[in-house]
Amino acid sequence: MSNNISQIVSSAQIPSKYWASRPKLAQWIGRCFLGAFNWKVEGSLPPVTENQNIIIIAGPHTSNWDGVFGFAAILGLDAKITFFGKHSLFTQPLLGRFLTYMGGIPVDKKKPGSGLTDVAIKNMAQLNGSLIVISPEGTRAKTDKLKSGFLRIADAVEGKVFLAAFDFGKKRIVLDSFLDRSKDYEQDIAYVTAYYTNFEGKCPENY
Repeated sequence: MSNNISQIVSSAQIPSKYWASRPKLAQWIGRCFLGAFNWKVEGSLPPVTENQNIIIIAGPHTSNWDGVFGFAAILGLDAKITFFGKHSLFTQPLLGRFLTYMGGIPVDKKKPGSGLTDVAIKNMAQLNGSLIVISPEGTRAKTDKLKSGFLRIADAVEGKVFLAAFDFGKKRIVLDSFLDRSKDYEQDIAYVTAYYTNFEGKCPENY
C-alpha cells in the first residue's frame, strides 16, 4: 500500500491556502486508514480567490461511518476545515479534544441564537476565507426534505457551495464541483436532493 498511498488521497487535491499543516504522521494515518478499507478521495477543490468562503455540503449523511471516513479524508488531505457537532460530544475528554483538534465547533441547539446556521454565520464572518463542512440533511436519520441552512449561510457570508459526497457503493469520497446557484432556494434544494441519489449511503434507507 505504501507505493500507492498518494493515489488514495493527497493534499494536492485542495488549494494550499486550506492546508492545516498537521504532522506528517497524522496525514499518513488518515491515508492508511482509507487504504485499509479500500477507500479513496476522488476529485479536487479548485483554486479560489484569496478571501473566498466555501461551504462544503457532504451527503448523503446516513450513518456515523460518514464521520469516520470523513475524518480520515480530512487528515489525508491535511485540510483546515470547520465543522459543527452536538455540544455534549465536546464535553467528553478524549473525543472532545479530538473534535476540537480536527476543527470542530460545539453547537447547543437549545440556546437561542445557537443553531447551526447562526453559529456557522458568526464564525465564518470572522474569518478571512474559510472552509466549513455541513450535512445538507442536518441529521443522519431520514428526513422529508433537505434543510436550507447551507444556502442561507452561503448568502450571509457571500460564500460558494461545493458539492461533496460519500459513496459506500464504490468506497469513495467525491470532491465534485461548485453548485450553480439559482435565485430560488426550492430549486437549489431540489437539485441537491436529486444529485445525492447518484451516490450510495451506508444506510440508503435513511436518505
